[in-house]
Amino acid sequence: MIAKERLYLTADKKRVVAARDKNAAFLYAAIGDEIPESAAKQFGLVDGGLPEKGKAKAKDQDPSKGGSQSGDSDDLTKLKGIGKATAKALEDAGITTFAALADVDPQKPAILVPGVSEADWVLWTAAAKELLAKNT
Repeated sequence: MIAKERLYLTADKKRVVAARDKNAAFLYAAIGDEIPESAAKQFGLVDGGLPEKGKAKAKDQDPSKGGSQSGDSDDLTKLKGIGKATAKALEDAGITTFAALADVDPQKPAILVPGVSEADWVLWTAAAKELLAKNT
């Protein structure tokens, strides 16, 4: 099986979680990495990633009624300090919306982006939260 998303082990190494999960501790597989069938079975991986819980429901929701369709994303480059390359790295790690970015703990981000400091995460998460507050 080939990984279709970045997958992380929890600190106790008993579960595999998505990059944006607050329990992510160790990178297990990057996109394109081969995942042994035994590991896929042990961690319940499906088609190169985590099982898609609730995604069928999300696809069926009407966005005008507050639901979101899969594929929804925000233009992260609207935030100061995030250019195209950083936005791409964040999106590859599963952070595709301002809400997802706002949920990141800037002191312990679940993903590593080359050249990004804790100060960058602090600025980005604060800017995302501010933007979300303005739009509600």
